[in-house]
Amino acid sequence: MTSIEPSFNQHQLNLEMENHQLKKDLRERQFKQFTLSKIQQVAKVGTWKLNHLTYDVCLSPELLNMLGLTKTSCKLKWNEFVNLIDPEKCLALETQLIQLEDVEHPAIVHTFLDDKLLERHFKHFSHTFTNSIGQPLRTVGLIQGITEEFNQATELERQAITDELTKLYNRRKINRSLRELINDSANTGMPFSVMLFDLDHFKRVNDVFGHTFGDEMLMATADIMRKFLLSYAQYGRWGGEEFLIVVKNVSLTDACNIAKHIKNTLNTIIFPNNKPLSASFGVTQFKGDDNFTTILTRVDQLMYKAKQSGRNLVVCG
Repeated sequence: MTSIEPSFNQHQLNLEMENHQLKKDLRERQFKQFTLSKIQQVAKVGTWKLNHLTYDVCLSPELLNMLGLTKTSCKLKWNEFVNLIDPEKCLALETQLIQLEDVEHPAIVHTFLDDKLLERHFKHFSHTFTNSIGQPLRTVGLIQGITEEFNQATELERQAITDELTKLYNRRKINRSLRELINDSANTGMPFSVMLFDLDHFKRVNDVFGHTFGDEMLMATADIMRKFLLSYAQYGRWGGEEFLIVVKNVSLTDACNIAKHIKNTLNTIIFPNNKPLSASFGVTQFKGDDNFTTILTRVDQLMYKAKQSGRNLVVCG
C-alpha cells in the first residue's frame, strides 16, 4: 500500500495540473473569443465559413445581427446564404466570393434592400483554401457593414455639388456636367442647348427689401426651375443671382421656348411694391467647334444683350 500511494498521489497531481491547464486554456480561448466578438461588433464585421463538402455556411453572431437574423439561422445552405445577401443575383456573388486563392480577389461592395426596404451597404472579403491537388475545402468570408460610412460619403458628395441656399447644383457641378456634355456631343453629334439667366436689378431687391427677402426670391426661382425643367436637364445656381441650364437633345427653338416659359412664370412673383420679378436670358446651342469657354462666352454675351435691350427678355443665338 505504501509503494502505491506515492504513485497514485502523483497521478492525481498530474490530473489536477492537466485539468488546471485545460481550464486555463479554456479561459484563454473564451477571452480571445470575447475579444474577437467585441472587435467585430465595434468594426461592424461579421464572418461566415463555407464547407465545400457539405455546402453548409456557418454565420457568426455578429453577422446574424447585421443581417437581422435569429440565432436559429446560424447555419444555412450556400444557395440560401447567397439568396439572402443578393436576392437578385445582380453581382453574381456566388462566383465572386469563392474564387480560388491563386486568383487576385479585391473586396466587393454590395448594396441591397432589407426587409424594411432600407438600403444597406456591405463590403465583402473572402478567401478559399484548397487541398494539395487544388480542390476547394473551405471558404472563409468577412462582411463589413459600411452603411453609415456610405451614407456619410454620399452626403459629403451631395454637399460638395449643391448650393446651400437653393438646393440646386452649384457652379462646380453644373460646370462639370457641361464639360461632360461637350465631350459626349463632340463624339456622338448629340445636340444640346445652354441657357444662362440673371435676375434683374437684384442688388436693388436686396437693398430695398433686405437680404432675407432676396434669399426667398432665389429659392422661389429654384422652385420654378425644378417644376418646369425636363428631368434630363442639368441646372444650377451659377453665381449670386445667375442660373445656368443645360438641356440635351433639345433644339435652339425649343430651348428658347423653355426659357420664355420660365421667364413668364418668374413674372408671376410680385414684390411688395407690386412689381414682378423679372430675369434676362441668353440661349444658345452647341456648335461643332465649341469648347467650354466659347459656349459660355457666347451665352453670356446673349444674356448681356438681353440686359441692354431692356431686361426681362430672352435672346437666342
